[in-house]
Amino acid sequence: MAEKINITFLGTGSAIPTARRNHPAILLQYKEQNMLFDCGEGTQRQFRKAKLNPCKITKIFISHWHGDHTLGLPGILQTLALNGYNGILEIHGPHNTKKNIQAILDFNMRNYLRNSKTEGYNFQIKAFDHITGTIIDTDEYEILCTKLDHEAPALAYSFKIKEKNRLNKEKLKKLKIPNGPLIKELTLGKTITINGKKIDGKKILYTEPSRKITIINDTRYIKELESFSKDSDLLICESTYSKEEQEIAKKHGHMTSYDAAKIAKKSKSKELCLFHLSQRYDQIPKIIQKEAKEIFKEKITIPDDLDKVVL
Repeated sequence: MAEKINITFLGTGSAIPTARRNHPAILLQYKEQNMLFDCGEGTQRQFRKAKLNPCKITKIFISHWHGDHTLGLPGILQTLALNGYNGILEIHGPHNTKKNIQAILDFNMRNYLRNSKTEGYNFQIKAFDHITGTIIDTDEYEILCTKLDHEAPALAYSFKIKEKNRLNKEKLKKLKIPNGPLIKELTLGKTITINGKKIDGKKILYTEPSRKITIINDTRYIKELESFSKDSDLLICESTYSKEEQEIAKKHGHMTSYDAAKIAKKSKSKELCLFHLSQRYDQIPKIIQKEAKEIFKEKITIPDDLDKVVL
């Protein structure tokens, strides 16, 4: 069985939060990884409301450095320090991410990041500036980014699990095969012999298919996003305005419901999540959903804060 990807929408609103929607923040959990995409004001409280532990965050990805996407960072970092976070936290983002993180640390964190075990703090941060391309590549997954068209340097991100041959754990358990070199042989599809019994690795292997989640935040519509989002199992896309507000959307560096739906259709995504709705649609999100459905005929949802998706 494939490892689950858990997504929690900690904040689904836009520049002005409402009682229903907090500033943007999305948590993606896969195995030991807890990746936070954007960190709007109040995100650390949203963690508590979702009954999630912010001290398990492993990486943070910033789409751009506007306040509604980043003003929760000082609070999150302080919370991690005060609770004895002792790992290495990676923070990825567009141009000036290193500089801006250092400014936050100088302003708010001098007394918290002393790297002194006697005081309970052993907290390191690594910040990265990115433009486009593959930014993380492991045996299990890769993360890619591409430039957006907004009023500040901005990035979209894709999280992609690689297709991989895996051993059926239940069958392994029944066969009572111990951990060791023989497991590697089975993973390669070879036949091994244990206690005089031959075991064909091909019969206990299965292929875990590639899965892809793309997160597109503040941007005008650009055609490159169609190829960047290609074959996404889940496309999470900003939809700040309705189709009637195309000119306003362009002026402010955002997309409409039609724009988001067009990317989903052209990219052949399987499911579309619309978020970052303007406060004017806070109580009537179905207007945006209905408009998008005119173009993209697959599943479309508009998540509320603290909603979860499991892939």
